Amino acid sequence: MIGGSLIVLGFYSRPAAFIASGTMAFAYFIAHAPQNFFPLLNRGDAAILFCFLFLYIAAAGPGAFSINKK
Repeated sequence: MIGGSLIVLGFYSRPAAFIASGTMAFAYFIAHAPQNFFPLLNRGDAAILFCFLFLYIAAAGPGAFSINKK
């Protein structure tokens, strides 16, 4: 909840998004991948989507309307 709030507000969003991306990858491999590797078959498509979305935010930055823009 804290990481999501930081990402939405744009306050230290790069580190928060990187940690959230790792958390979603961990959640996918622990909860969904043992059933089946493919996300459509094991219902892990949301975890993969959020993992790559957070990884994009970590790479691209928070944007123009963030609290600590540079």
